[in-house]
Amino acid sequence: MSKGKRYNGERKLNIKKVIGVIVTIILIIAFIIGIKKILKADKNAMATKNIEMAYFPVFTNGNWGVINSKGEKVIEPAYAEMIMIPNKSKPVFICTYDVNYVDGSYKTKAINEKNEELFTDYENVNTIQNHDANNNLWLEEDVLKVQKEGKYGLINLDGKLVLNCEYDSITPIKGVKNSLIIKKEGKVGLASSKGTEVIPAEYAEITVLTDEYENGYLVKNADGKFGVISSDGTTDLECIYEDIKHTTDSGMYIVKENGTWKVRLKDGTACLEGKVDNATEIYSANVVVNNNGKYGIYNIETDLKIPVEYEFLAHTFDDKYIAKKEGKFGIINTSNEVLVQFEYADITYNKHTDYLKAKTAQGAYSYITRNMEVKVTAGEETILNGYISLNINGETKYYDYKLNEKSNKDVYTSNTLFIKKENGKYGFVDKNGKTVVECKYEDAREQNDYGCSAVKENGKWGAIDQHGKIVVSPTYILKDENEIDFIGRWHRTADLNANYYTDAE
Repeated sequence: MSKGKRYNGERKLNIKKVIGVIVTIILIIAFIIGIKKILKADKNAMATKNIEMAYFPVFTNGNWGVINSKGEKVIEPAYAEMIMIPNKSKPVFICTYDVNYVDGSYKTKAINEKNEELFTDYENVNTIQNHDANNNLWLEEDVLKVQKEGKYGLINLDGKLVLNCEYDSITPIKGVKNSLIIKKEGKVGLASSKGTEVIPAEYAEITVLTDEYENGYLVKNADGKFGVISSDGTTDLECIYEDIKHTTDSGMYIVKENGTWKVRLKDGTACLEGKVDNATEIYSANVVVNNNGKYGIYNIETDLKIPVEYEFLAHTFDDKYIAKKEGKFGIINTSNEVLVQFEYADITYNKHTDYLKAKTAQGAYSYITRNMEVKVTAGEETILNGYISLNINGETKYYDYKLNEKSNKDVYTSNTLFIKKENGKYGFVDKNGKTVVECKYEDAREQNDYGCSAVKENGKWGAIDQHGKIVVSPTYILKDENEIDFIGRWHRTADLNANYYTDAE
């Protein structure tokens, strides 16, 4: 059979089409390879930190202004007095001007990021300033105090009136959040920081039971009698008592009635009458008392729980108490068993964390877990957002509140750079461990919320950005090296109470 006969009656191949198909396939393959390379390159590229817009007071050349979280000037520094920013995430700035230092008078106004005056319907607009136990300043973030026709009220940061201008004064309870005393016609009430009237202005005096407003308020009426009102405005105890101690737990209160101190429950039940004259705290039916300088515990059901023989007692968590005996501190439980030996110079407990801090005779601190295990010994901790950092033998270590060790990547989850220490020098790596900044600096700080990391060279501080590029060369000699922080070329001042930034050395 001949070769040509094989193709009789059959269609012949179209060479041009075959070549076209091959070329198309090659182009598709090349396209896929290119996409893979791009995706791989993107995967290996340094991430970019999402920086939320925020605002901060800035001081330069003797004047005050405002910068944002990119380090840009928002309000040109031109004011003689510090600009107050109640909520750093909102462009509402309170400026003080026309100050008379002789008679103490001054004017205030609110402006926005465009330097436009806000809330002009009011005679005065001002922040509500408060102080903690260490006299550190903080501002109510949600409201401003305004004045109209000589009376005071509250507006939110959008300018909405949330408390009518009908009060003679509005002042915070020192050191307590969400608690504003409102005064009207010689009587006082209480408003929340949202502007809600919690207690009407019909009392002679209002204070908090503890340092947390959630535990309620102690009120005194015109007859000098005391009662308790909860944080939602409901009455827990009528104003019928001669006095009430500033302590409470689970609806238990220590009250003075007919000249005698007793524990009064919300249902009216009274117990431990005449035994809690010098009570200092209540927790889970246990009352710590101080008699003639000695401490013990009474229980509302079983009477004496811990003999009144300690030099100090304070609740920590569960059934555990810090105790002091013969000048040394330890931990006991409500069965009077010693859980931590009496060998420390001091023991403290932060109720917002989950560990104890015990000061050793050498001045260091042992950090103790809930199960009374000494997990680590170091200096003072720095409390971060849900974590603590400790300096241990020149290395920064991180722990959660249960004292489980964490890495800097666990703590700073949104960061693009992380400190690396090598041969006594500091540098930075990305989240994959790739070196971005060589280990050449004497000291460094982890990246802050605004993408800046402080670095130290030749005894001076500067900053790099989130990609490792120098923002400001190390030129600043900064005194408080525990609080080094930069936003662009601006560094935070040592005056943490004011919390502002400057470019001054």
